[in-house]
Amino acid sequence: MFARLHVFALVTALGAIMGAKVWAATSCQATYTVVSGDNCVEIAAKFNVSDAALLAANPAVDANCDNLFIGQQLCIPAAPSTDCQAEYTVKSGDVCISIANMFNITAAQLEAANSDIDPLCDNLQPGEILCIPFASS
Repeated sequence: MFARLHVFALVTALGAIMGAKVWAATSCQATYTVVSGDNCVEIAAKFNVSDAALLAANPAVDANCDNLFIGQQLCIPAAPSTDCQAEYTVKSGDVCISIANMFNITAAQLEAANSDIDPLCDNLQPGEILCIPFASS
């Protein structure tokens, strides 16, 4: 009986990981297949994205990026816009207006710079990297 529970737990965990990868893939600019010798810093640099953005787009990769395997498919997130004054990593409980207020911009400016944010701003995900645009005069 315990062996069945362990198998069930493993299948459930794999399903959760694969589900997370499918969600992350919706905002990928490309996919990349890991080859021997790859690491997150080099992969992120190759695609002009931050290490944090690469990790956020690939929840199955651990924070130290030491569980990559040859043949693994990685989501490459969109490179930040050059119109960004900064990047902000979404935290649990964040909403557009509070993030905008931190940077003295409007919620509309934040949403315009981040096309993945829906009109109600109710799809922010912890770990997501946002472009913080320059404030308009």
